[in-house]
Amino acid sequence: MTDIVLAHDYLVQVGGAERVVAGWAQGFGARRIVTLAYRPETTFDEFTRLDVQATLSPALATQVERLLPALPSIAARTTVSGGDVALVSTSGWAHRFRFEVPHVVYVHSPARWLYAADDYRLRLSPLRRAGLTVSTPLLRRGDAEAMQRASAIVSNSVVTQARMRAAYGLDSVVVHPPVEPVAPDAAAPTRDLPDAFAVVVARDRGYKNVPLAIVAARTAGLPIVIVGSGSESLDDPAQGVHGLGRVTDAELCWVYREAVVVIGAGREDFGLTVLEAALEGTPAATVATGGYLETVQPGVSGFQAASATADDLAAAIRRARDLDPEAAREWARGFSRDEHLARLARVIEEVVQRA
Repeated sequence: MTDIVLAHDYLVQVGGAERVVAGWAQGFGARRIVTLAYRPETTFDEFTRLDVQATLSPALATQVERLLPALPSIAARTTVSGGDVALVSTSGWAHRFRFEVPHVVYVHSPARWLYAADDYRLRLSPLRRAGLTVSTPLLRRGDAEAMQRASAIVSNSVVTQARMRAAYGLDSVVVHPPVEPVAPDAAAPTRDLPDAFAVVVARDRGYKNVPLAIVAARTAGLPIVIVGSGSESLDDPAQGVHGLGRVTDAELCWVYREAVVVIGAGREDFGLTVLEAALEGTPAATVATGGYLETVQPGVSGFQAASATADDLAAAIRRARDLDPEAAREWARGFSRDEHLARLARVIEEVVQRA
């Protein structure tokens, strides 16, 4: 059996990429993971069962994003060794680690801080934004050199595959992320929610475009539930906005099941949440861009807005409400974990045989 070592940018949040890596640990029987930072209290419990090698101290792990100017050099000094092959999850850092074994790089997105500056830098101070702008050409050179050292490159979507070609001039194969129910059982959140509501699952990131989702839901006549770290700051029940913050997987499962529709308003490279909701029978209303073009089947699992405006997204919400829940479930089952693991295993096997 191939001994696989995992690598990931940093384990400090509950997000789609972290859920993918947790699935790898179980599916491939991996026992060790190398990362820049680890906060067990703010990420998936599954990682407590692994041997986690984190470069940064627990104190610095709470400030990882503030360390941006130093992270490229810290990543380059993070060594991955042992095992037959490394399976690397990256959207900016882990592919820059120093690998002493062959490594397969699974790309969720080319580094947004370098190649999607308008998305990432919205959250930076003017001084840090200016510093990053000046240093970007040099940082891109080092980033590209690190990516070129990969034994094989896998993109999570056709969108990411195209962005990889644009950013690095490199080809990659597409293996969609695994989609499984987020929990075996549902549990209602501790607070009361409306009988009928839309949901958006998004952390506090500008490119998630939560304000558009809020306005679109209101235009469609629905209150909205927002799930994700930082969303509690948007909580305003009197205006039909229910920011729950971070919730348990069982609570997220309940929200998916009970929602009338899940909204995708941001710029996503894949769009995992609309498929998670579809597995619970909930259709999607999204903007017609990015990964949503792959994860939503119009007229079956949801509808896409004619333009990225509140009125058109509201129209998609109204249409999606009438779709058959079982058809949405059947569509989402096509993105199974077994299929994901089988396709990745073939890539890994080819790399090991060449080594």
